[in-house]
Amino acid sequence: MHAETSCGAQARQAPTPAELARSANTDGRSARLVPRNVAGATATASAAGLAACGWLAYLRRPALTFRLAAARYPALRYLQIIPVGIALWGLDDAVRFRADAAIDGIRNAPVVDAISSELGGSFARGWNSWLSLHAVLGTAAAWYYIVLQGAITGIVGIWLIWRRAPSFWLHRNALIMCNVIGLAAFWFYPVAPPRMLPGYHDVTGASVPVFSGLIEGKAADQFASLPSLHVTWALWAAVAAGALLRRPALRLLVWLYPLATILDVLATANHYWLDVILAPGVLVLAYVIAAAPVRARRYGLWPPGRRPLAIPVRVSGQ
Repeated sequence: MHAETSCGAQARQAPTPAELARSANTDGRSARLVPRNVAGATATASAAGLAACGWLAYLRRPALTFRLAAARYPALRYLQIIPVGIALWGLDDAVRFRADAAIDGIRNAPVVDAISSELGGSFARGWNSWLSLHAVLGTAAAWYYIVLQGAITGIVGIWLIWRRAPSFWLHRNALIMCNVIGLAAFWFYPVAPPRMLPGYHDVTGASVPVFSGLIEGKAADQFASLPSLHVTWALWAAVAAGALLRRPALRLLVWLYPLATILDVLATANHYWLDVILAPGVLVLAYVIAAAPVRARRYGLWPPGRRPLAIPVRVSGQ
């Protein structure tokens, strides 16, 4: 005797790619990356389940629909970078609604500068003075500051997608949370960068005049010095890239990028020493927040989410 149920009333859960990858490892080692054949097989099963439910099922579950399309056309996977970029841009642009940011930023800047000096950051003023006397190095440092933050972050994000890293969701959400934390810090305590204070030199503005014109009137870049998202993003890139590299020497090598970024933001007077010190804390907090829902589900503190590749089936009989 069989009973027929509506599609979605009962669902048979398909094994996730990670589960299939573990079962495929006969030597007992867990797979670092999801094999293409495993993800493809699971997606094919899910597509069959959704097709049995009718075309409305694709509209009800757009995330799963995108995964199925990406499994069939792998190039679509790289479109994931678009909503991430929009989210980061939106957070950065939202600060324009912060009233009196310029007044508060200029008032708070000497306080942060004094705290930075108390923490041993007075050397940054000497670096800035030295760099202002070397035009070629100053221009290189200015372009480093302008270009590499977005470029390196985008390259690492695409690399995570290309390698099908299971931890992509964690790194993606952590990067977004870094900007959320930065937005909150700016909103409650805007700070003008040291290049706006007496005794410092605006190396970036002098070397690349168009830079000052582009950010003029944009409070996100002018008065969001604390904390340094340039350093935070650089640390994120090192962490995410390190998760993809297997050789210890290469994992250590990627940390040269955040070190160079710290040197650059201090020498160009775009950030204080305190901004740099707070950056690792911002990144750690961002990862904690990004991982919180998964940890909470594991301990039963969060409602269980849908399995990403569930296969709805129709049970029929008489």
